[in-house]
Amino acid sequence: MSISPVNLLKHEIVGLSTHIVRSRDPSHISREGTVVAETRDMLQIDTSFGDILIAKDLCVFDFTLPDGTVVRVDGELLRGRSEDRLKKRQSRRW
Repeated sequence: MSISPVNLLKHEIVGLSTHIVRSRDPSHISREGTVVAETRDMLQIDTSFGDILIAKDLCVFDFTLPDGTVVRVDGELLRGRSEDRLKKRQSRRW
């Protein structure tokens, strides 16, 4: 199954390009890079200035899919381990 805007939350996000659109921490806004690792509460993003750790629940992310589509995701929906997101029931918010 290929990654699409509909199934992004149930897919692996490591390797996707991301851009932080909103954040409760103003120093995180407009940071962009590639997701290198994911924990339950954090994303490790490889930027041009080095790796940074970003709390998922503080930010709203724009992910660029391999086909070029940009999908905006509230970080609160990403909280939890990636394998546990498969079990969660998600309602569509777009």
